[in-house]
Amino acid sequence: MRNALAPAIALALFALPAAASACSYIQRPEPVGHASGEYFAKEMLRQATHADLVMVESQGAASDVREGAPVVTLRTLARFKGASPDRFTVFGQTATFGAEAERAFGASLLHFVSETGQVTPFPFAEEWVARLLPARRTDPPPPPLAVTSCSPPAITAQMGRFYVVLRDEEGRVMNRVSLSDGREKAPNHPAFGFVPVTLTDEDFWLYSIRLAAHGADASGAAPRLLHLRPSVSPDEVESALRKAGAQLRAAYFDRAGFIEEVRPSPEEQARPWLAQALPFIAAGDTQRSTLAAHGAAEFLQPALSPVARYRSSLSHEIAQAFVASIRRHGEGKQEPRLVAIEVAGDADRHAGLPFVERVGPLDVSPDLLPQVAGNDEAAQFAAMQRIVRDIWLLNGGDGNRQGTLP
Repeated sequence: MRNALAPAIALALFALPAAASACSYIQRPEPVGHASGEYFAKEMLRQATHADLVMVESQGAASDVREGAPVVTLRTLARFKGASPDRFTVFGQTATFGAEAERAFGASLLHFVSETGQVTPFPFAEEWVARLLPARRTDPPPPPLAVTSCSPPAITAQMGRFYVVLRDEEGRVMNRVSLSDGREKAPNHPAFGFVPVTLTDEDFWLYSIRLAAHGADASGAAPRLLHLRPSVSPDEVESALRKAGAQLRAAYFDRAGFIEEVRPSPEEQARPWLAQALPFIAAGDTQRSTLAAHGAAEFLQPALSPVARYRSSLSHEIAQAFVASIRRHGEGKQEPRLVAIEVAGDADRHAGLPFVERVGPLDVSPDLLPQVAGNDEAAQFAAMQRIVRDIWLLNGGDGNRQGTLP
């Protein structure tokens, strides 16, 4: 083995505590290729509860950035596994456009290769779970983050960029995966749970996840939720569930068919929090703007030229899903309504409570990022041209300063 540090290790060091000593490895990690990428994608998708293509909308409302990591708000564009809401958050930080942000955005996936050819992932980025909701006077201080000099860097996301996100059964970004080492399953390998989509020819991670999703068994992947009767009181719901011994993991709100999730950290889930969920959504709304849509359109436009590629590309399909999301959901101003609760363990135990209407997964349809429609090449090319024009309009084309669609 050679004693060497990969350039990616430097990316991990800027986010670590100043007192931490540098981390070193006895083996040099290598770039993940198509073969190992498809292997990792298949194994991770098999173990993931949620797998989604998302766009970063904004930095959400954090309780206090001095107490932990900020919050990144994500909009779901395609669901490869599970039943994710239309909008959810992860713990991380947004980055401004600049040299450091672009370097982190373009960092390649790496893995270790043993002398026998076995591969294990190299830490890429992970969710440093902190506090989501505003602290109250009675709240204890949050527990310190368990971070060492060998920890992967915290998630850093750019507004208006696209990412592939894989989450576990607790709704957190996957950071461990069980890989076969030839003898038994080893559960402690790092994972690629939050990876940017770069739209370059070398970007094969989204392709690998999508390929694995077509052959994956998604049955039983989506958590079973308690769907609530209309006009229920959040205080009544939480009080009754806690008396029944339930731990509330997440709350789901419906805004004219647009489903939003509020998922506090495990430390916050241990005490009452549901009354703060609606104010959290309202606070996040005040920070959102059309900047994310403009940034996404600006990022997509150079990759969509029909001259460069006559047949539709992955970029066209991502743009198609992005435009469909903008058209379908918009930024509705309807008042959000509490519609479902996720609890730890068996949700059916609480099906008999008076405010529970039924038990089942979230009412969303899987969408594996469909190809650009067209019965022949001419129809497909016309559809591509419509997508290109939509992105051009969102990017401010034809004096469209508002970045709106017809």
